[in-house]
Amino acid sequence: MPADTSFTSFGHDSDPARLSRLSAALDGASLLVTEADLQGIITYANSAAQRYFGYLPEECIGKSVLELTYPDDRERLQQQVIEWVQQGLRTAESENRIIHRDGTVFSFLWSVTIHYDNQGHVAGFTSIGHDISPLVRLRQELREKRDMLYTVIDNLPVGVFWKDKESRFLGCNRRVLSDAGLSSFNEIIGKTDFDLPWHKQAPVYQYSDRVIMNTGPKLNIEESLTRSDGSTIYVRTGKVPLQRDGAIIGVLGFYEDITELRRQEEGLHTFRLLVENAPDGIGITDPDLRITYANPAFAALLGYDTLAGRLWRDLIEPADQPSFDTLIRHARQHGIGRTTLRYRHRDGSTITMQVAAPVLRNRRGHLIGYASINHDISEQLRVEQERQRLALQEQIIEAQQAILRELSTPLIPIADGIVAMPLIGAIDSTRAQQIMEALLNGVSRYQATVAIIDITGVNVVDTQVAGALIRTAQAASLLGTQVLLTGISPEIAQTLVGIGIDLKEIITKATLQEGIAYALKRRTVSFGSNSNPLRLNTPQRL
Repeated sequence: MPADTSFTSFGHDSDPARLSRLSAALDGASLLVTEADLQGIITYANSAAQRYFGYLPEECIGKSVLELTYPDDRERLQQQVIEWVQQGLRTAESENRIIHRDGTVFSFLWSVTIHYDNQGHVAGFTSIGHDISPLVRLRQELREKRDMLYTVIDNLPVGVFWKDKESRFLGCNRRVLSDAGLSSFNEIIGKTDFDLPWHKQAPVYQYSDRVIMNTGPKLNIEESLTRSDGSTIYVRTGKVPLQRDGAIIGVLGFYEDITELRRQEEGLHTFRLLVENAPDGIGITDPDLRITYANPAFAALLGYDTLAGRLWRDLIEPADQPSFDTLIRHARQHGIGRTTLRYRHRDGSTITMQVAAPVLRNRRGHLIGYASINHDISEQLRVEQERQRLALQEQIIEAQQAILRELSTPLIPIADGIVAMPLIGAIDSTRAQQIMEALLNGVSRYQATVAIIDITGVNVVDTQVAGALIRTAQAASLLGTQVLLTGISPEIAQTLVGIGIDLKEIITKATLQEGIAYALKRRTVSFGSNSNPLRLNTPQRL
């Protein structure tokens, strides 16, 4: 390496005048000038040393440069000097701190000249330092402000990002980083939307970027975003052109997650559709019971186009006002009240409704109004009343039928052990069954031994009727009762003979009077013989 002929120690210059002028210039300068040998021992310091080191220039001679360097910077300074020498540099720059003897720390920007001897070996260093402490403080303040800005941006509940004119990401906050599934900001810089989990939406995103840069800001863009976990959220995005010195250099964007809001809006929309189309009347009032909302069904039930602005109380029948007051009081105490109220229709008629009235409170628990769900039960009441009327009518009919049955099959006690059943009208299978039941019940009830069936009022006796009479006689005989048949007209006698009916098991008499006489006579005979003549083993004729 050639000798550095520019290097001359201030203590060895052969021109005293020149040295004097140069020394005066250096001492008057605000720059800190030092010279050091190969070991870093100071051989010269100008007068600025006293201001920054706290030592007179002559006190600095013999001190190590590292001794006057801020401790945290010493290792880095040593490493820099080694690298300069290894690279054969003649000049270099370094930024490090020095420490005043009172502990004050100054930040310096050093311009260092490295001197070599004729053999190319390092002979020493000349360092000219400029106090940049104000600049460092400003830089620190800016760094702190920048860090604070990043902290604020990172903690915003929205995603924030900025891109260049080619829609490449220049930066973002942690919300965007999280949605992208990345761990550091450096990972997203230079990427486009096509490189991120939402690549399917990338064409739309980049198209909007170009539109924003060409036409200006656009807010409230609702779109979807696919996150790194595969889930899709809905976001509301805003974008503005990113400018520097009046020139557009990209786009700044921000978005908020509105997935839950959209879900709530959809739920609210569904709920509103249900309310608007509900068959029951639904209304909302303020704390003073003035209606602020009523669904179409509620207004239609009462014959109005709208109920908004009306007092709920004014729609209730005066006689039901006490029940209305109880409903409201119960709602305040228990959160909901239920009762039945009569409303006045616009045409003056009355509509009965089942009413549920939940109380409405805000998140602080303050009363903000009431809701009402009104179910028209007028038709239900009418149907119930009609059902009760029909039930009563059925009961009356059944009672009448029972009476008619009793009238159609009358059983008359004649004397002890003797009953008579005079029959009138036509006898069908149903009435024949009733005759048998009535006769058997009467026999059992009156302990009858003789039962007289009078058919004087029966116009027609066919095979069915004759068979029924025979079965009745047989059933009565099982209970120990003898059946007498009276009132057979010549026409009926001919009919019975014609159809071949055998009445040998039944005692017959021409008239009811003869039958009664027969029965009474049999009872007298039985009393005289101390036997039961009415328990006959075979039919007899008197």
